[in-house]
Amino acid sequence: MRKILFLITLLVIIVLGLSSCSKDEAVIDVNQLEGVWGLVSESGYYYDEGEKISYNENYNPFEPTSDCEKILIQKIGDNRYKMTAYEYYSGNWHQTDIENFSLDGNDIIPENMEGVDVSVARILEASSDKLVIESSGRDEDGDFYDKYSYQRMAE
Repeated sequence: MRKILFLITLLVIIVLGLSSCSKDEAVIDVNQLEGVWGLVSESGYYYDEGEKISYNENYNPFEPTSDCEKILIQKIGDNRYKMTAYEYYSGNWHQTDIENFSLDGNDIIPENMEGVDVSVARILEASSDKLVIESSGRDEDGDFYDKYSYQRMAE
């Protein structure tokens, strides 16, 4: 009887433990963050004059056109990273921005919040070849949501 109670208790613990972990709370392997990432798709919505506008765009950073973007993520300290953004135009990649950030779990915390209207920026996936980041917030026109998917590129 004790053995059966032990097995039932163990089964309950396992089931509760598995059900308490959601896919959204997956732990990101921060060792995968460093590198060059080309934007392959972005989707989301925003409001303009009260109208909700949805979008879904695809890109090929390996054969860039004037609307392509890429980012370089480098570790600069204990849980501190530097993200350098680039846009492609006039036949070359041009640096457009540099932002330092840290991580709180999967949440991205920018060091400089000046001009930032994003309430939440979160890493949804980080693997050897794919990086997915979502952001959401509210600006003067209303709520917005963005989801960016990147593919690893050679440096």
